[in-house]
Amino acid sequence: MNYTFKNTEINNKKATDFETKSLLYLIGRRKDSKEVEYIAFDCFNDVSGINKNSDKIWDIQSKNEKSLSPKKIGKYFFTLFDNHTSPFYFTEFIFFCPVLKPKYKVDEKLNIYGIENIVDDTLIRIKNGLKEEVIRVKGKAIDYSIEQENFLKKVTIVEDTELDNEYIKTVTKFKKSEIKSDAFYQSVFQDLRNIQSAKKNSYIENSIISQIKDVLKFNRHLYTKDIEILIISRIIGCEVFDYKGIPLHFLPIIDVLDFEDKKDTIQECNSNLSRAFFNKNSNREFWKICEIIIEYLESNGLTDVEMIFNNLFTKYKFRISYLTPITIKYLIAITIDGKQ
Repeated sequence: MNYTFKNTEINNKKATDFETKSLLYLIGRRKDSKEVEYIAFDCFNDVSGINKNSDKIWDIQSKNEKSLSPKKIGKYFFTLFDNHTSPFYFTEFIFFCPVLKPKYKVDEKLNIYGIENIVDDTLIRIKNGLKEEVIRVKGKAIDYSIEQENFLKKVTIVEDTELDNEYIKTVTKFKKSEIKSDAFYQSVFQDLRNIQSAKKNSYIENSIISQIKDVLKFNRHLYTKDIEILIISRIIGCEVFDYKGIPLHFLPIIDVLDFEDKKDTIQECNSNLSRAFFNKNSNREFWKICEIIIEYLESNGLTDVEMIFNNLFTKYKFRISYLTPITIKYLIAITIDGKQ
């Protein structure tokens, strides 16, 4: 069972804003976003999400054209359709695009929908566009009419209705995303887009893989958690899970300990934060605690860790056993250091 990479963007090494938006939509705006373990760039398609077992692919074709005609939509569906006919299992086919013309849709208010929301005359033209592209690429030797009909039933059209920074905010899991400015979130978006571009700087056209997980060997992917780490580290202002040394404002708390105990305490705090972040059952609690700390520090000039902890967490009920008081104090300290 082999899959050959075709139609990779050989001459376009830069990720577009639209591709980055579609990536963030996939990992932050869907009911099944938690299932996406890593994302491959310009391999199976513009953006492809893959689950932990590497046996499911969410396929995204993104097109940032303001006036998409039905025929063009059908033509652009081809890479999605080609994957539909491949030996690998694609769980969903997503066409990420600007808001389509109201006259194309049954319910013009919907921004995420299947072909059942496309009016009949528009759908016919979309089908014709797809059929022409299938014949152009694959020829007439095989009739793909039935496959095309089955494929179209699995297509989800997702219209882009938000600014770049709003997509970043969704991934943070903050209830109050306003704790950072829109300009800040925009800069994080640009950082992610640049990382995505760097991942595309290789040649894989006509490369063959025999199973989905083989895509990892091309290093054109990012793990969902890596993206979250990028965002939380930018928000806090330092590498949260790779902090070098002892946070300055944490020193008074561990000053009474001997060298080995200081070392063990720091190691334990780092380990606890990592467990809280990487465990799906405690990840949201981690973000919640970060939000409480960041929101407080943004409006308060205090740098006394003990005082901040007492103000914020004396009555707080910690649901996660390894998010201990000393670990939270450590997180407060590195957040203060990052802010400064």
